[in-house]
Amino acid sequence: MKAWLVYTLARLGIFAVALVVLFVVGLPWYWATIGAAVIGLLVSYIALPGLRGQVTASIAARRGRTARDADSDFEDDFVDAEDTEPSAPGTTPAATTPAERPVEDRAPHPDRDAD
Repeated sequence: MKAWLVYTLARLGIFAVALVVLFVVGLPWYWATIGAAVIGLLVSYIALPGLRGQVTASIAARRGRTARDADSDFEDDFVDAEDTEPSAPGTTPAATTPAERPVEDRAPHPDRDAD
C-alpha cells in the first residue's frame, strides 16, 4: 500500500478515536471536533514520524529535480562576478566601490545593447 494512504488512514483513525472519546466525555460537537483535530495532530506528529518520513521521501522522489533556468544561471553569474571582483592595488576590498551591476534580468546591463 502507498505510504501516503497508510499515513492518511492512520491520521483519520486517530482523529476518529479522539472524536469518539470527546463525545463520550460530553463535549458539544464543535468543541469535540476542534479538540479531536488538535489531539490528532499532536498524536500523529509524535507517533507517526516513520510514516511521515516515507511520505516525504515518496513526494520528493516523484517531484524530481527541475532543470536550470535562465534566472538561476543569471543569479549564479552575478554572484560569481561579485566574488571575483578584483580590488584596487593598495586598498582593502571594503574600501573599493563595486561596479554597478544589474539586480535582475530586465535591468540594463552595461556590456549589452539596451533594447
